[in-house]
Amino acid sequence: MAEPKRHMDVPQGACFGKAVSAGSSTKAGTSMSEALRKLLKEGNTPQQTAITPHVGVLTLHFQLYGCEDLKAKRKVFTALKAVWGKESDLAVAETADQDALDCATWTIAALGTSSQQITQRLDQVEKAIQDRVDAAILDIHREIL
Repeated sequence: MAEPKRHMDVPQGACFGKAVSAGSSTKAGTSMSEALRKLLKEGNTPQQTAITPHVGVLTLHFQLYGCEDLKAKRKVFTALKAVWGKESDLAVAETADQDALDCATWTIAALGTSSQQITQRLDQVEKAIQDRVDAAILDIHREIL
């Protein structure tokens, strides 16, 4: 069997497609609290702890054979939803080809604290899917946000 095509995109400095300006407020017109103004005026800035979540997206395109109806198609992917859909760091969804009987596209999103952790997690999930799902993988696309 031929190896599936692999794609990898890693945008630099992306913030989910939106520019974020320093000091921007979550509510329009909201000003700083007086306590924060006082701290800034005195030169005592609160310790800044930036938590930057990392998101990885794995999209798999499958080729199916012998599915007579959508019920048979969904049965092929029962393990995918049942096993990985319950993991706290993953989200699983059929993202395209929902009505096609000969192909399917599934996307798994992973959330973690580092790009390396996300890459390892998606590697683990990809291998497990290849072992458990009875469908040929035609294409794999991976993106780290």
